[in-house]
Amino acid sequence: MSLRKFLVLNAILTSGVVTGAHADELDTLQFRAGQSWQYDSNVFRLSDSVGNQAALGSSGRSDNVFVTTVGAKIDKRYSLQRFEFDISANRSIYNNFSRLDFSAVNYAAAWRWSITPALYGNFTTDRRVYTDNTSDVQILGQLNRRTDRSTLLDAEYAIDGPWRALAGVFQRTNTNSQPFVFEGDSKVQGVEVGARYVFGSDASLAYRLKQGSGEYPGRVLSSTFASNFKDREHEFRVNWPITGKTTIQSRLSYFDRSHDGLAARDFSGFTGQLDSTWQITGKTGVTGGFVRELASYQTSTASYYTGNRLFIAPVWKPTEKTAVKFRYDHGRRSYNGPLPGFASTDRRDTTNVSSLGFEWDVIRAVKISSSVFTDRRKSSEPGADYKSNGVNLSVLASF
Repeated sequence: MSLRKFLVLNAILTSGVVTGAHADELDTLQFRAGQSWQYDSNVFRLSDSVGNQAALGSSGRSDNVFVTTVGAKIDKRYSLQRFEFDISANRSIYNNFSRLDFSAVNYAAAWRWSITPALYGNFTTDRRVYTDNTSDVQILGQLNRRTDRSTLLDAEYAIDGPWRALAGVFQRTNTNSQPFVFEGDSKVQGVEVGARYVFGSDASLAYRLKQGSGEYPGRVLSSTFASNFKDREHEFRVNWPITGKTTIQSRLSYFDRSHDGLAARDFSGFTGQLDSTWQITGKTGVTGGFVRELASYQTSTASYYTGNRLFIAPVWKPTEKTAVKFRYDHGRRSYNGPLPGFASTDRRDTTNVSSLGFEWDVIRAVKISSSVFTDRRKSSEPGADYKSNGVNLSVLASF
């Protein structure tokens, strides 16, 4: 899980977008409604060296954000087929910076198809719109709103015994509301093939070769920007249930992106994630892991970044209706690949993100959640450091 995804997940959980375990999991149709409030001391993630008045036209940089959410979820099985659909509509209101107000509709749909018990797969599509306040924008005092879409059709065939054949096609798009975002818009279409071996202990080892063709929409090939690219990825996945209380999941990939007509933007390297979950007791558990990042980041002095991140997330449930959750992420990033004629700035970032939350199932259909968080970035790049603190409070009703 990337740092951005963790922050998005934290915002989703505190705004009530994700359904809690209040509705019966066997219900075919579930509804939910939620209201949340968040105080953020540094909404725009500005450096202390940046003046509020010059960047924002305001004397302050904090805000109170109110999010209203309504949603529904369908989960229905017909013989060998299973259909899932989850949709939510959100309205975010900023008390001080009303220009940031926005509405969004997010959804996730899946058809878990099966022709025979030996031939099965997934057809999924999803859309997520969120405020990405960790992305670097060229215009101070602006926030980037990101829209991620993905569609996947995959198949798995049990050849004989423990072996499985894998195949699939996919499409992923990322768009930004701000025109000058260094990570940029992208669209990728591709295919994947591979194999999976399932052990008697339910552990599995899988390999996939992924080939994709992509573009940066709106960009024209020049000496600075590429417009098209090709991706090639060798991916290995391991799922290992060590005991009934401990599980390890890992992904290791070698990723290569080559750009048509602008080799200076090419990059390659290892990426992946290692997660471990340990249910220590009936009331206490912990998840931890390591993430290796590799992604496009195009400026004149860099073409991509690499990163390493460690995280730990313990959970304590003092009663059946309450839970205390903590999470801490520590990451480091470096930016590489300057264009010809430009010297690398050797930018290095260090991030520290932590949150402490409390959840209470007041009654079967109502959950109250609260949390506090801190978000820090130190950078060798002038003006790229920031710090922010915040508080969340949300109420979610599921029925």
